[in-house]
Amino acid sequence: MNQELSAGGRELSAYADDIKNRINSSTLEETVQCITAEFPYMTNLCTLHTLPGRTFPWHWHNEAELFYLRSGVLDYVLPGGIHTFHKGEGGFINAGVLHLTRCPPGASCLQEEHIFHPSFLGGQEPSILLSRYITPLIRHSGLDLYRFDPSFPLHQKIISLMKEAYGCYTRKEEGYEFDVREIMTRLWRILFSLTKDLRIEEKRTPRNDRIKTMMEYVASHYQETISLNDIAGSAFISSRECSRCFQETLGLSPFAYLTDYRLRKACSLLKHTSLSVTDVSAACGFNSSSYFGQTFREAFGYTPRQYRLRQTEETS
Repeated sequence: MNQELSAGGRELSAYADDIKNRINSSTLEETVQCITAEFPYMTNLCTLHTLPGRTFPWHWHNEAELFYLRSGVLDYVLPGGIHTFHKGEGGFINAGVLHLTRCPPGASCLQEEHIFHPSFLGGQEPSILLSRYITPLIRHSGLDLYRFDPSFPLHQKIISLMKEAYGCYTRKEEGYEFDVREIMTRLWRILFSLTKDLRIEEKRTPRNDRIKTMMEYVASHYQETISLNDIAGSAFISSRECSRCFQETLGLSPFAYLTDYRLRKACSLLKHTSLSVTDVSAACGFNSSSYFGQTFREAFGYTPRQYRLRQTEETS
């Protein structure tokens, strides 16, 4: 066996190593910036209308998420329904909640997001801050999403604090870490007071855990030939229950989810490497480049080559 990688193989290997450093192990999705154990908080601006399909796919993370819509329209799609946000509005997505974000056709959006681990505010166990003020909200199964309406004074205060934290984080002046943590602590105190009457002691449904397990299986094996039984077996359920779980939770079949996941990975390879379309197709688990091209065009409205050209023009 040849000990040397081909040029394409070396490029794919280097890309894979780079991606490992930019993939959140909880979300299984690529991120621009990573949360670190030293400072488990990040904020950035998102323009979902520039992503393939104007969508960031189904994912979850162990961190809490706060967001504010600076402009446009944005949908947060949860298993329980669709929540549409407009300019000036914001919200809270709890840790571990499955969600998809998308920008509706014909609209654009600029979203400011803040993602942080509970330890950022409450420290490590044992901690009275965690046990009394952080964990009860994070583990509340009925509090998946909370909307901030700027017409309510306390909601507007939370949005203002988000803006203040964003400014501190992006300027990165000396001591900004203290300032961001202090601002987010004030924000959390308000959110805690707003939600205290909603909290109940429950656990998330087994179906939610099953879908996450199967999504993780897809993320680990999407380059291989995967059957419905393989996906179902990862969660120790029948193929019928697997299909029902995907349909009722995500609104699509297991294979539709697998295809979408492969297409998203293909977009990353097309954007970040110079691998041929054929090599990208094979690397993402498609049986043939012609089927890959057809599926890609049906999903995004342009061919893989056209997508690569668009990405090159946008970054040049």
